[in-house]
Amino acid sequence: MTEEPLLDSKLEPPDPPSGLVERPGLSRALDAGRQRPITLVNAPPGWGKSVLLSWWTRATEFRVGWVGIEDGDDPRFWSYLRAALNSAGGFAGDALPSPDEAPQEVFLARLAAMLADLREPVGIVLDDFHRIRDPRILKGLEYLVRHAGRALRMVIVTRGGPGPALARLRLADAVTVVEGADLSFNMAETVELLAALGLELPDRYTRMLLRRTAGWPAGLRLAGLSMRGHCDPLRFVEELTGNHESIAGYFTSEVLDGLGGGHREVLLCGCVLDELTGSLVDALTGRSDGERILAELWEAGVFLDPVGDGHSAYRCHRLFREFLRRELVRRAPLRVPELHRRAATWYAARGSSSEALQHALLSSDWRMATDLVTDYWPDLVLSGPDPPLWVPGPAPPEAALRDNPDLALACALNQQILGDRRGTDRYLRLTGDDRVAAIHLARSVAAGDVATASSQASRLLTHREDNEGARSVALSALGTARLATGDLSVAERALDGGLVAAERVGLGRVRAACLSRLAVVRALLGDLHLAKRTAQDSLGSTTTSVACGYAHLALAITHHEWGEGDEAARYLDLAEGSGDRLLAALISVVRLWSLQDGESRSRADEALRETHHELTGWAVPRYIAHRFTAAEAGLRASFGDTRTAFRLLADQAEASGGSATLTVALARTQLRDGNLDAAIRTAAGAPNGELGLALEAGLLEALAADRLGHGRHASMSLEKALQLADHERFRGVFIREGPAARRLLSAHLDSGTAYWPLVMDIIECATERPDRPAAPLTERELTVLRYLQSVLTTEEIAAELHVSVNTVKTHMRHIYRKLTASRRREAVRKARDAQLL
Repeated sequence: MTEEPLLDSKLEPPDPPSGLVERPGLSRALDAGRQRPITLVNAPPGWGKSVLLSWWTRATEFRVGWVGIEDGDDPRFWSYLRAALNSAGGFAGDALPSPDEAPQEVFLARLAAMLADLREPVGIVLDDFHRIRDPRILKGLEYLVRHAGRALRMVIVTRGGPGPALARLRLADAVTVVEGADLSFNMAETVELLAALGLELPDRYTRMLLRRTAGWPAGLRLAGLSMRGHCDPLRFVEELTGNHESIAGYFTSEVLDGLGGGHREVLLCGCVLDELTGSLVDALTGRSDGERILAELWEAGVFLDPVGDGHSAYRCHRLFREFLRRELVRRAPLRVPELHRRAATWYAARGSSSEALQHALLSSDWRMATDLVTDYWPDLVLSGPDPPLWVPGPAPPEAALRDNPDLALACALNQQILGDRRGTDRYLRLTGDDRVAAIHLARSVAAGDVATASSQASRLLTHREDNEGARSVALSALGTARLATGDLSVAERALDGGLVAAERVGLGRVRAACLSRLAVVRALLGDLHLAKRTAQDSLGSTTTSVACGYAHLALAITHHEWGEGDEAARYLDLAEGSGDRLLAALISVVRLWSLQDGESRSRADEALRETHHELTGWAVPRYIAHRFTAAEAGLRASFGDTRTAFRLLADQAEASGGSATLTVALARTQLRDGNLDAAIRTAAGAPNGELGLALEAGLLEALAADRLGHGRHASMSLEKALQLADHERFRGVFIREGPAARRLLSAHLDSGTAYWPLVMDIIECATERPDRPAAPLTERELTVLRYLQSVLTTEEIAAELHVSVNTVKTHMRHIYRKLTASRRREAVRKARDAQLL
């Protein structure tokens, strides 16, 4: 039997394509990966893995061999590895042992021993390693890595899933990972690629192309090549989808044709949705193994990514989903309405009314749509806006809409979910149903129109007081409006009533809305433990962005009052991005609270600008305005600018009507300014308000009295503040006052206090704060940190990473906090000092 020869072509990296975009950042990542035994480059097809490694092997001074793996190479793998090591150089003649001359265990031991004796390390690139099927090969590679010492550096190139099972090496921090997110093109690289192809687009269209492809290198190159022959490149970008001939051809040949029938069926049926779970796949296809099929597709690198931390749900790449939808319509057009109907049934059974309504209308099942409105209209009123699930289907006939107000209302609610206000109004004109009032009410709440929302909620309560669904919506809106105006006790009663009504008729979305806002109200009132339980209850029962935002805000306030700044910041970051105006304003104000102690002037000014932006363009309720003014005055005073602080407070004072927020802020400013007698009088005369404000006033009075030498007055005021703080474990207000409060509390221990455990807890926390080590940066934070070295704006960084501006700002805040920096330049300098860059 003739032995199969080794092919030299498999030992040479592929030639780079014309117009190669060099990527020095990734080259540095690969060079840094040489500090560990294995670098894993793992991404779906077309993400430029082989191109990157081909360019790197030519550019690096490191000795690197190459093995291009094909299906069926398992029996000859070790021979190819030996040949690649020989080609990398450093070995005399046939010094390396041959796998054909000894059992595998003996061969590997001899090879490891010889590698371990090398003076200079050698590298091996194993391209398309996913084609290896023999598990013994991976075990053999792990053996080599363990016993060859620092002499062997391996780059494994694969696609899909978690990559090879390297659990032991990962646990030992011996694996560097480069993933699809790292390989995605950024704005500058996209411009360079287009220029290499002879194309130049306006920035807006380049960004649009980058968003549509999500930075997928092959998609960008295919689009660029197609644009070269297009008469209108800008129009090409506007109309680019996964259905374009070149992109669709790539998906067909590289992905779809290589799948078995069951896997292909799951993808085609599942493309009617944006997100897939095993249960949903089973409902769409009639199978019972949907979860397993999704996991296998992910492991095969089929443009399917897990959603969240677990692997219970998956989402397709945008272009791939568009391609699959075209294929579904082409191959089985009659199945599309039925798939939407099955999806609607699945969502309805789980109470996901907005998704169920969208799919019911897409399936033209008017009866199901009207049934959903009948059963869930209060939940639907509070839904959205969400992106469309599919290209809109045919609208119901005009006659059917006129004869069936519920169908017209279903279409109106669907348009509201899609964020189409004009379309909503068009359908609302076809129905005289008084549930229309609830839709207008939901609009007013989302827009922050507190006065209109209050009057609309009152009218709805009057006209439909016997309807629990309408009552729950109205009370939810009324409670939100009262939260905005600071009437917290009234807000709590309204939201509690809305919660009871929603639970009575099983309205999950309304229940979550009431619970989440109730958590914020309770946190502001000072019921911290109850607020935390309420917020956690809300988060456990909903995934809607607005409800989760309010719940996270409540947790941020709670941890802020407990003096747990890192946790407060984490929850505040989670609260962002819902689009609700009142929520955004409250988040901005609470963020200012955390900046009042020890922050730089530039960072404070940036936070103030952001908050001013959130409060521009709408009728800001006086309670929110007072909170903002008080926070800004506190920041100005902390930097010694008490003059500006006094002016800000004076401007609001005349219209304040005895605001506890402004009174406490004034007392703090007087204390900072050294006007101690005035500070005592102001703090002692603060109106009764929220618990946190009351104990803050008591502490300020104690601090001012102590500085005047009035020990008895200071002790009595401090004891009253501790009494207020004890039950809910308020510590933050004491910790934020720094050394002055710590000295006062220490002296108070000597004079005697009924709250010894609380005082000791506060002193311990306050003492530990300055010495607490910074947390390590996450991989995503490190990525953002690298961009901070550039001249790109925050918006441009967001575009290059394909994330929102808010997400980039969140990462920047984490970076600044962990590096104890206040601006980009300082963060970069400290990162370089720490050898993070």
